[in-house]
Amino acid sequence: MANNDGKIVLSIDIPKTVTQINADIKKVEKQLEKSGLSWTDKLKQAWKKFDGLGYTAALVNQLKQMPKEVYKIDTAMTNLYKVTNETNNKYTQFLDSASNSAHNLGRTISSLIEQTANWAKLGFSLDEAEQLAKISSIYANIGDVDNATAISNMITAMKAFNIEAADSITIVDKLHKLGNEYTTSVADLGDGLSRSASALATAGTDINKTLAMLTGGTEITQNASEFGDFLKISSMRIRGMKGELESLGEEVDETVDSVSKVQTQILNRTSGKVNIFDDVGNFRDYYDIMEDISKVYDDLSASDKSDLTEILFGKQGGNQGAALIQAFQSGEIQKALKATINAEGSAMEAQERWLESLEAKTQQFEAAFQSLSSTVLDSDLLKWFVDFGTNSVQLLDSLIGKLGSLGTIELAGIGYGISEFIKNLDCQKALKTA
Repeated sequence: MANNDGKIVLSIDIPKTVTQINADIKKVEKQLEKSGLSWTDKLKQAWKKFDGLGYTAALVNQLKQMPKEVYKIDTAMTNLYKVTNETNNKYTQFLDSASNSAHNLGRTISSLIEQTANWAKLGFSLDEAEQLAKISSIYANIGDVDNATAISNMITAMKAFNIEAADSITIVDKLHKLGNEYTTSVADLGDGLSRSASALATAGTDINKTLAMLTGGTEITQNASEFGDFLKISSMRIRGMKGELESLGEEVDETVDSVSKVQTQILNRTSGKVNIFDDVGNFRDYYDIMEDISKVYDDLSASDKSDLTEILFGKQGGNQGAALIQAFQSGEIQKALKATINAEGSAMEAQERWLESLEAKTQQFEAAFQSLSSTVLDSDLLKWFVDFGTNSVQLLDSLIGKLGSLGTIELAGIGYGISEFIKNLDCQKALKTA
């Protein structure tokens, strides 16, 4: 429009715009002080979470990473929200607990939250999932496996052997005890167990006997994964599970058409000394059957040995079958059984030793830094900063669009100030690269 002098005046309420920006900045100040502490007090409080480790130089170099660490925690919590339904207060309590637990376990806070979310996806309550996440973290630490593998191996064993969440540490106890005392590893035994657990449990064998056979056989074959598969197949053969075996691509002949045929074949080849059924007609524990086989095996004729081996183990499982029988005869399986039964506390002892490692110390530092980042930059505040930056850019774009080539007023100064404000925070950059 034109004024009294005939000059064109652009109708833009600049004072209102600047006032709004100032009001938004005031909101930031209030957000920073919502805890009732000064900025300096908040830093001092957060620094205590470093337990006097004195990583001052490292902290200074990492300060710009704070928004990124807050982003990781916020993303993990968002995933947890998707699979649980708790109150805000409950989630706040959980996050505080996770922060402390992460440091004690030598894990990052975001990692522990992610594991909790994954356990919750499997149907566990938040409290159960939180405890299971701690156990799977210990498993990952001492077993040198990733989080996904730790959870997968644990849930397979829990479901197969009806192990409750409260007793899940016993799985890690057993794996570590055997991995520490025999020429195999926690990771390899965990993999072998995950392959054989369901089939062995169906065959009436508990986790202790399953791990004992897996350990004894692996001592000879030096391949826990393959031996786990072997135990699965052989336990299915002895139960006459022809259809299930064929679905796995196994060659099956008429000798394992039914469990009654299997029973007859084994009785005939062992001169009536080994029966797969007990006195009341129930299927016997696979471990007990194989232990009995090992006791009479050397007394059999060559032809009976050959026939029995094929009935029990198939054409492809002869070598592993021989290793299983040998491990029973040498007493290695029986020794492993005693070890796994008496494994209580093994995992926590290993965890305490692991906490003294450089890897653990590094993880503890990362957990402490994430905690510090969360204290200094609340995720809601960080979201506000990003929204503020986005809205400011949109505002300037709108103003410049209206001013066009007549933009002689001091929008450049305002724009530069906002730009520097957002640039120094480094929030948007952190979020895009997170």
